[in-house]
Amino acid sequence: MDTILLNLGGYSLTVAKLLAVVILVLCGLLLGWVWGRSGRETASAAGGRGDQPERSPSDDAFMRGISHLMADHTDQAIEEFTKAVTLNSDTVETYVVLGNLFRQKGEIERAVRIRQSIIARPHLDASVHLQALFDLGLDYKKGGLFNRAAEALDEVIKTDPRHIEACRQIATLYEEMRDWPRAFEARKRLDKLTHSDSREVLAHYKTEHGKELMVSGQLDRAEEALSQAISMHKNCLDAYLHLGDLELARGRTRRALNVWKKAVRLSPEYAHLVISRVNNAQEQLGEKVAEGFFDEIEPEQAAVTTLLALAQHYHQQDDDERALKMLNLAVKKAPHLLDVHRLRGEVLLAQGDRSQALEAYEELLKQINGDWARYQCSQCGFVSHQLTWKCPRCHQWDTMNPRSH
Repeated sequence: MDTILLNLGGYSLTVAKLLAVVILVLCGLLLGWVWGRSGRETASAAGGRGDQPERSPSDDAFMRGISHLMADHTDQAIEEFTKAVTLNSDTVETYVVLGNLFRQKGEIERAVRIRQSIIARPHLDASVHLQALFDLGLDYKKGGLFNRAAEALDEVIKTDPRHIEACRQIATLYEEMRDWPRAFEARKRLDKLTHSDSREVLAHYKTEHGKELMVSGQLDRAEEALSQAISMHKNCLDAYLHLGDLELARGRTRRALNVWKKAVRLSPEYAHLVISRVNNAQEQLGEKVAEGFFDEIEPEQAAVTTLLALAQHYHQQDDDERALKMLNLAVKKAPHLLDVHRLRGEVLLAQGDRSQALEAYEELLKQINGDWARYQCSQCGFVSHQLTWKCPRCHQWDTMNPRSH
């Protein structure tokens, strides 16, 4: 799915649309260059006689390629550009355009070969060499060859430490590779170059690294990473959640509960993430302590996802009366959420109240054209039943929020 860069009203600016604009601008520049070049060459050949200049066959093919490109006829454009380089292999600009077209079509091997042929040219201008190396990194990245992409982009940065786009590309590359320490350093370097502040994203990098360290049993290093995430961004909810998990794994139940309570205070709309943890750890925490935590939550002020989590807890504890109170309140707040209707029917059946259960399932059927999505991205509108801290569509962090309507 194409990445949305900007969403204003009903109009979405995507990467594809932006690239189309850039290509048109470049085409205009290249067209002017070809005309200028052919004019100079033929004027020289005419010996100043005032004869009408004639373009070379390679220039004609190049211009036909541009015409096809502007008409979005990619295959025909590739055919003409290929003719152009066959007729005149010295035109680096044509190779660059051709390589970009191959990458756009997903023909990565052909794109890579073109970049490598440019890089291998003797006496190549340094700026052209650097651009070809950068393009090679993008080719490898598009083809999923992440290690090779990192090598190419790293070489660009070594040659030009202030190459902002290379720094941006390698930061997102390391993020895709889940190489969190390198992603962290790359993002810090990018912030320095662009005078930006990415503390929220950097905190997520530390948190993700901490989670991986926890899985591998390196609890001390994991605690350090999670603590650094919180120091970097005081509202990094995911760091609090997993720091509580770590404290629980070490048997420090009071500390775990205190960390989770702080998470609820910071982000009450995500209280359901803590409720599920406390519910699962009830035996370790102690029933009295756990119930005290649940009693502190105000249902009238709670988000629908919180009410649903509380209802699930009370249902598991055979307190179906309290579970139904939570569910009835949730239905009023969000009648579209199918999970609420489904659980309400289950609780009523468990109580043996088949008539009300039938009514609940009838209501569920009425809402069947609704959806199961509990979360929605505040940036691009993407909806999902599962919570991710990074939106799968627009790739922004901390934009997936519980739906309230």
